[in-house]
Amino acid sequence: MHERNNFKMGTVEMLVLSLLSQKDLYGYEISLLLKDLSEGSYVVPEGSLYPVLYKLEDKKLITSHAIQTGKRRVRKYYHIEATGLERLDQLLSDYRVIADSIESILSAKLSDDKEN
Repeated sequence: MHERNNFKMGTVEMLVLSLLSQKDLYGYEISLLLKDLSEGSYVVPEGSLYPVLYKLEDKKLITSHAIQTGKRRVRKYYHIEATGLERLDQLLSDYRVIADSIESILSAKLSDDKEN
């Protein structure tokens, strides 16, 4: 299970940027979307998600703005910037190369011939 979490955490940045490329979202909403869109197999606890959001903000890939949603409730919405869209394109390109490479290796049929 620990190995799967490490593998998953390497993709969180890409998936968060992808969701934000479609619309501004607040943190808990991002967490719910990741879970719902993956039919429950991709769960990122808020405690793991917010450090990623802060890192993306520090790198100027996303920005945030607060919106009052009730008398005492304020939600912090995240917005992807142009630099974030560029980073997303780079991550998606890298992801596709890696995924294709992994698929090639997994589907390879090795010969039993022994070469000297």
